[in-house]
Amino acid sequence: MTLFLQILVMIFSAVVDIWLFCLFAQIKPGKLDWLLLLALEAVLSVALSNFQTYSSLIYETGLEILLFCGYFYLLKKAGRFRQLLGAGLLFGIISLVIQLSMKVLVSLLPLPSYFYFDAFMNLLLPLAALALLIWQRQRITSLLTDVNSGILVSLLAYLYIVCCAIGAYILDDKKPTEVVLLFFFLLIFQAIFLAVIYREIVHIQRQLLDQQKQEALARQKQLLVKENEQLKEYADYLDRNEDELRRFKHDYQNILLSLKVSAEKGGSHALVEELEKYTSSQFDQKALRKYPDVNHVKIPELKSIAIAKLAKLYNEKIDYSFGCEPEISQIPQTNLLDLVRIIGIAFDNAIEASQQLEALGGQGRVEAMYYQEGGDFEFMIRNRIGGPVVDSDQLAQAGYTTKEAHAGLGLANVKEIVSQHDEQMLLDYGPEDGWFNFSLTLLPENVEEEI
Repeated sequence: MTLFLQILVMIFSAVVDIWLFCLFAQIKPGKLDWLLLLALEAVLSVALSNFQTYSSLIYETGLEILLFCGYFYLLKKAGRFRQLLGAGLLFGIISLVIQLSMKVLVSLLPLPSYFYFDAFMNLLLPLAALALLIWQRQRITSLLTDVNSGILVSLLAYLYIVCCAIGAYILDDKKPTEVVLLFFFLLIFQAIFLAVIYREIVHIQRQLLDQQKQEALARQKQLLVKENEQLKEYADYLDRNEDELRRFKHDYQNILLSLKVSAEKGGSHALVEELEKYTSSQFDQKALRKYPDVNHVKIPELKSIAIAKLAKLYNEKIDYSFGCEPEISQIPQTNLLDLVRIIGIAFDNAIEASQQLEALGGQGRVEAMYYQEGGDFEFMIRNRIGGPVVDSDQLAQAGYTTKEAHAGLGLANVKEIVSQHDEQMLLDYGPEDGWFNFSLTLLPENVEEEI
């Protein structure tokens, strides 16, 4: 009967240890895993059975942690090491606390048949611990996987060492009841103290993170509000006045031309020179064409990014043109933030390439347009280039750049965004005849291949 109980307790303890570890580590072991781990547990128990001391439980628990972590991390490549180590430390602490609890009960209660009590408690206490852990398993696993898991694992390692030290002191020798209780409550105090430390550290980290996020969000919101107000003001102004300004310019130039012809016939060269001087001073061709065709874009996000980038081209004194002759008020359903990011990256690349070209003595120029036909939407932009032609695939590699102190991630980022919408977005780019061409086509989601 005694041998049977020993075998039963050993098997039950091994199964509980493996199950607890896999529960916390979020691993689903197969049948072969169970057989191998149980066999290794049996070998471990037999190897340590000669010690016949409670301290052997400490060695066994430590070896189990190494065994489980090594098996699943090194052999099975399952889970993250931090989570595996945390799971091992947890079941190790639970095993040692159960043994220490039994020692306390033995010290407090007169038990003539200690062996049967030991076997009974080896079955009862793990079951009670299992019930509690299953109840809180989601919270435990989330703590082992969140951003603060490193702090938790460090505190668990400290608590495990404390459990081992207290267990090695009071388990083997017959210590007075007062000493056993003192060290047991010291262990409980340590656990509570570590829980408070963990909570305070996490609380402080969250406060700092929340404060940083709030400050960043506030700055971003302030910039966005200011930018949106400016862009809306620009957009409203352009919508109201651009077409009228063009008509006025055309009519006024015709009037001046007729006056010029009349003056020439009259022989008044002074009047001709004065009219030409007045005309050139009154009309800044670039200023009048600062936002060409932007008033034809009725989608706020597309209009805003166009205004922002055309203003940048104007301020950088780069020759440019922008076209949107068919009025665009609706495009295929898509993630507008991704679309705006792609357009912004394409403009930025063209601007930077033009600046580089002009720094080398060339004449930079950027040509862009929005176009729509048959329900789709197309954005095209090209810029003059100089120097050796770089392969398109090389340009799209993350990290490639021809600019100093620049990450060169523009086209790589565009390809990554397009890959998330590969059924809807068509991307084409590359150098041709001294220009770098970039084209993005947005297709309707319900487009089907014609058979």
